[in-house]
Formats: sequence, structure tokens, C-alpha cells
Amino acid sequence: MKLVMIPGLNGNDAFFIDFMAHLEIETLFIPLPEDCPQDHETLAQRIAPELPKEPFVLLVESYAGSIAPYLNAMPDVQLQGIIFFVSLLAPPNKMLLELSKFMSAKTVFKLPFAEQQLASTYLNNDATPEQVEFVKTVVENIPEHILKERTEVLKTIGNFPPQPPVPVAYVEASNDKVLNQRAKDSIAKVYPGARKYPMEGSHFLLYTKPKESAELVTRIFTEFTS
Repeated sequence: MKLVMIPGLNGNDAFFIDFMAHLEIETLFIPLPEDCPQDHETLAQRIAPELPKEPFVLLVESYAGSIAPYLNAMPDVQLQGIIFFVSLLAPPNKMLLELSKFMSAKTVFKLPFAEQQLASTYLNNDATPEQVEFVKTVVENIPEHILKERTEVLKTIGNFPPQPPVPVAYVEASNDKVLNQRAKDSIAKVYPGARKYPMEGSHFLLYTKPKESAELVTRIFTEFTS
């Protein structure tokens, strides 16, 4: 059985490479399409044809979390379980999202102490200078119109279709300063039976702790499929 992975706001595998190298599971990585509206329902419709035709487990990271309920509601999608990885099903701190209205990522990172702020607030000083620089580069390379559209979508997520029963797990970073408490609690509200798996780290947990993340995801995958 495959583990299907859909990435967060950056939409590509930049933060997944080391994580996937530690996995001993058959995987399928699906990037976020950019040639369509960026709301989660449209993204789900575009992604659905790429999914396996047999049962699989879905891992959704951060921004991609709200794609999962739309996929789960599709009768032909054979979901055996959902792993929400530092993800959300309700808007995060809207003040953070307002920045995209006024500045591009490249402009933000030119501000004084921007890299220090990235390292402390978003990476909890868990990352090496090289990792901080890599995160900065990845964010800067998100097309500006895509970044703005995705951050706008985050303000209004919710109101999902009725959910068929499915095993759900969510990995929560203990020091996540990107997601507020409402966002952190949102998965359990949509899926009351969801099991929480806390890990020490920042919102970029999957990138900064790839080995530990892979070990936990493997354990959850095994629980879902055994």
C-alpha cells in the first residue's frame, strides 16, 4: 500500500526530500498544481485523478490539510487513513496572513533581522543557518500570485462536506508558532476520533527533523494498514 503525500504552502517537494529518504514505504508525491484556482476544493478535484486506484494512506502537510476532507468525501477515492502533519482545518493567525497583501516574500526577507525572525519564530532556532537559508529561498521562489492566493484561501477554510469514517492521525509540533490554538484544535473538531501525536519542534518539523518524522509516520502508517 502506498503513502501519498501532498505538500504545504510552497507546493513542491523541497521540504520532503530528506524525509522521504528515511521512509521505507512505497510513496507517491503529488505537488500542488498552479494552473488553477488555489482553493482546496479545486485542488482536490485536480489531484484526485492522480491518486492510486487501490487503497492508500494520505499524508497532508500544513496548507494541504484542507484538501483531505474533499478527497475523503469522493466516493471513488480509496482512503485507508489520513495523516495531518503540522496541518490545519481552520484559519491560522490572520495577522500573519495579512502580510501577503502588502509585501512579497522577497520584500519581507529584505527587512532588517528578517532571517533572525525566520529562524526564531518559524524554526524555533532548531535549524542550522544553512536550513534557514534554504527555507528562505524556497519561500522566495513561490510565485507571488500563488502565494497571495493561497494565503487568502487560508482565511476562509472550513465548511467541509460530510466525512465518511476513516482513521485519522495528526502530528502536532510542540512549538508551532505558525498555527494558533484554534488551528491546532481544528482537526479533532472535524474528525473527533483523530489521534494526536505530539513531536518536539517547529512548524517546519518535517524538514528540520526528517528522520524522527519518518519514524513516526511509519509507525502511524503501520497502525493504519496492519
